[in-house]
Amino acid sequence: MSQHHRPSDQRAALCDALAAVEPTAPTLCEGWTAHHLAAHVWLRENDPLAAAGIVAKPLALHTAERIEEVRSGQPYTELVDAIRRGPARLSPFRLPGVEAAANTFEFFVHCEDVRRGAGDHTPRPRDAALENLAWRRAATLARLSLRRSPVAVWLERDVPRGEPVRVGHGPDIVTLSGPPSELVLYLFGRRDAARVEVFGEPAAIAAMIRAADL
Repeated sequence: MSQHHRPSDQRAALCDALAAVEPTAPTLCEGWTAHHLAAHVWLRENDPLAAAGIVAKPLALHTAERIEEVRSGQPYTELVDAIRRGPARLSPFRLPGVEAAANTFEFFVHCEDVRRGAGDHTPRPRDAALENLAWRRAATLARLSLRRSPVAVWLERDVPRGEPVRVGHGPDIVTLSGPPSELVLYLFGRRDAARVEVFGEPAAIAAMIRAADL
């Protein structure tokens, strides 16, 4: 069995995807080129203040400014090579266990941001260990991102089928069905690009999406 669930392999896949496109290539991240995305990834691991702005709104402007500084000041190929080498020696991402927890799906999603943003929708080889890990992550993401949903949401994995994960309550139900890794993409906000089937009444689906976007 392949080992694509390891964060080092996801890092390599992301860097390979970045190296395969021009720095101006579009991505699934609205308004970002591949160069923007590479700057974001590098800053996240090597600039704690800029990284904080990814989740802390008061620092978001600083983070956006730093992304532009890195994008304009560091050649794209050098930036991709720096990401491939890994974080700086004193980065918290060097701590045992941190990379696996923080980067496996960060890099998986960003790899698809680059590939699918550039028009490559060819599925990557599926890895059973990654899919099992993604199934657990999808359940956690759903409980977080859909906590305000006024409708119940069921997650169904395609292979192997089993008990769905139910999130939320309500008289209406929306079902999201697909490979766990694609469910992760969907719940990370890449709804249009994720290979996920959505079942439910249009009004219920719209209500779920509105809640996810809050």
